This record gives sequence, C-alpha cells and structure tokens, in this order.
Amino acid sequence: MNFIQIEFLWFVATVFVVYWLLGQLRRGRMWQNLLLVVASAVFYGWVHPWFLLLLSASAGLDFVVGQLIETHRRHRDHLLMLSLAGNLGMLAYFKYFNFFVSNVVDGLALLGVQADLRTLAIVLPVGISFYTFQTMSYTIDIYRGELKPRRSFLDYLVFVSFFPQLVAGPIERAGRLLPQLERPRRFDPAQILSGITLASWGGFKKLVVADTLAPYIDKVFVLEEPSGPLIWSASIAFSIQIFADFSGYTDIARGTARMFGIELMRNFRSPFLAASTPEFWQRWHISLSFWIRDYLLVPLLGTASQLSRSRFFGATLLTFTIIGLWHGASWNFVLFGALHGVAMIVYTLLGRALPRPLLALSWGRPLAIVLHFVAVSVPGSMLFRETHPARIVHHLTTPPLTATPDEWIATSVLLGVTALCAAPLVASHAIERWVLPRVQGTVWLLPMQTSTWAISGVGMFVFYRVNTYDFIYFQF
Repeated sequence: MNFIQIEFLWFVATVFVVYWLLGQLRRGRMWQNLLLVVASAVFYGWVHPWFLLLLSASAGLDFVVGQLIETHRRHRDHLLMLSLAGNLGMLAYFKYFNFFVSNVVDGLALLGVQADLRTLAIVLPVGISFYTFQTMSYTIDIYRGELKPRRSFLDYLVFVSFFPQLVAGPIERAGRLLPQLERPRRFDPAQILSGITLASWGGFKKLVVADTLAPYIDKVFVLEEPSGPLIWSASIAFSIQIFADFSGYTDIARGTARMFGIELMRNFRSPFLAASTPEFWQRWHISLSFWIRDYLLVPLLGTASQLSRSRFFGATLLTFTIIGLWHGASWNFVLFGALHGVAMIVYTLLGRALPRPLLALSWGRPLAIVLHFVAVSVPGSMLFRETHPARIVHHLTTPPLTATPDEWIATSVLLGVTALCAAPLVASHAIERWVLPRVQGTVWLLPMQTSTWAISGVGMFVFYRVNTYDFIYFQF
C-alpha cells in the first residue's frame, strides 16, 4: 500500500479509531500493539503477501539470536555472524544477485570468455534495505551490551514492522523505539493535531512539489544527447524532487506515527543548507548516515592510536561506496557514493587546514553553501538519476554552457518551474525556524495548523494524478 493512495486514508482512519478504543481496555497497550502488527501485515502485504515471509524471517532470526547472545555469551561472535549472514545474505540475493551475475558475464566477455550465466527474475521486496538494517542494529546493540534482549515477541514485532516507517524509514534504533512501544500511550489531542499537520505537509511535498517536477526531469533524461544547460538544470531540479519526495515520505511517516502516540526520529534538517559534505550527511537521511557511522565507519576507523591518514581515506571511501550500493545495484550508485566519499575526505582535510578566522567570515558560510550545492549536491543528483555509465560520461564531458536557442528556452522553463516548486519548501523552512517558535503554545497555533491542512488539502486535490509516481526510495 502506498501513502498517496486513497485506500491509505481509509486504512489509517480505521486503524486510528480501533487503536485508541483498544487503549481503553484492560491491558490496552498489548491490544494496541497486536493491532499494529496486524495492520502492518496488511499494509506491507497489500500487493505481494509473500513479502511478509521475508520480513518474518529477518525479524525472527534477530529476535532468536538476540536471546541466544544474552544466554550464551561465549558464542556471541558466532551468533552475531549468523545474524549478519542471514540478513546480508537475504539482501544480497534479492537486491544484488542479478547485478553480480551480469557484471561477471561482462567481465569475462572482456577477457574473451563467453559465459552462459543467466540472471533470475527476482522481484525486489519493498523496504528490504530498511528493515534488515533495523533488525541488525537490534542484534548488534545486544552484542555490544548496549541493549537488553526483549522477552515480548509482540513488542519486538511492532518495532520491526511498524507500518509508517516500514517501507522507507526512518531506520529506527531499538533503544529509541522499543521503550515507546513498551509503555502505555496517552490520547493527546495536541499530538494528534501535530501529526495530521506534519503528514498533510508531507503529502503536499510529494504530490505538489516532487510529482510536478518529475515529468520535466524525465523528459530531459530520456533525450539521446541533452545539452549541458539542460542536463545540469534537470540535475538541479532532481535535487529538489528527491528531497521533496523522500522528506515528504518521512513527514507522512512521522506524522502518522505521532497520531498513534509514537515519535519517530527526524530524518532531514535542511540538507541543502549544508556548507560541507560532513555537514550534509548530518542533515540528509540522518537515520541511514548515523547507522552507517555507528556500525560501519567507526569500527573501520578503529581507535585513535590506530587511525592514520591512509586508514581514514580507505575507511571513508569504502563506507560511502557501500552507502551508494545500499541505494541500488547499479554502477551509478557506486559513483554517487564514491563522489561523496571523496568530498567527505576533501572537506575534512579543508576543515583542518583552513584558519578559523576565514571560516567565521560573515559571507563565508553562504558562499560555502552555494559551492557545496554546485560542486557536490548537483553532480551527485545527476549520478543518482542517470543509471547508464556511458551517458554519465557524456553528460560530464558535454560543455555546460553550450546549447541551441530552443534548448536555452527549455532550460529557462525548467529552472523557472524548479524555482516555483522550491518556493514552498523555502517558505516552510522560514516558518519552522522563525514563526513556529513564537506561536507554539499560543492561540495562534491551531489557526496555523488548520491553514496548513487547507493549503495542503487543496494542493493535493488539484495536483493529484490517477497514475501517481511511486516514492523514489521505494526501490531501495
């Protein structure tokens, strides 16, 4: 089921009413969690019920392994390997098997060897990259002694399968989400109104901003040889599209969860206002970047005494290459990760080399924001969107300012549409930063919330399409 389907509204409304009625019963929290498990199964298995088998296998494996690690500490290393092998093996098979086989065939062909290796018609289960990371973090935290294994399989199942964040995150940690699921939830009208506001704004970003830009961008990227101005303007537009699309999903997820008395972590903090790549990854897809930092990058870097410049280079490049591959089994994602890895290294070294007075200049940060967007974010967006390596080479080698008069007109139109679509995002940032802190707790808050509902509702009604675009991160 998709957040932007009409069926989802009826689904959430029904679950919401039953959920809070169950909360009035004796042992209401248990009944609420049972309802969330059933609702999540319906949500996730709406189109492909067999996806539930994989979700159950991943969840069951880590729940059992977590118990065994606690009771058999001597074998905890082997048990952790079992968890990692099971989850990563499942992820590798469903997401990377065909990519591996096709590249082996191409590599052998370059050596003059014709191999009869065939790919399989494997359907990628929606959200597999998200829930496998979430269940692995549960096992790893128990292994590290940072979390106690849970005895209630029901509470644990809600943690793994909670439908608002199941398909595309945020990737929650057990230490943050499980305590919320283990205590009674209180019906809080203010929290529910806040959740509706956030979810409606997320829907607006998806339907009005992201899906309006999508057809313009698609038309550029299907051109056989787009000019430099066209391809780079489309890359700028895609930066806005993917932000509105993914942060819109996260807002709907967080808003829906808030309506059920559960607070999910914030996944975006104005990422295009980052002045460097390290800062960008503290603002973009925060749940993934912090997961990778804590469970991969930090162990690769080792202790302070072990850290050398070459080790830092290697660990950073490997980490960001894996981030790229996490997004998809395609070479453009590898290049996307490598670009950000190199930028992370460069910005880290620059941050140590530049004198502090230069960094503190009044014009320094605005200039750094623009430079990072132009030098890293926009090229990264092009690599993310263009899946064919040969076309990536063509785009990068095409003169960026050479185009026919018609192409310049098309470029101007695309940039104009992009600016119009970005305007609500800029306005929302200004409101969140300067207006909301002043009206929070005052009589003006409710009128602002209802105004947001009205604007979002009208916008979604006007821009809704029968054949809507899937959320981009559904493919991951």
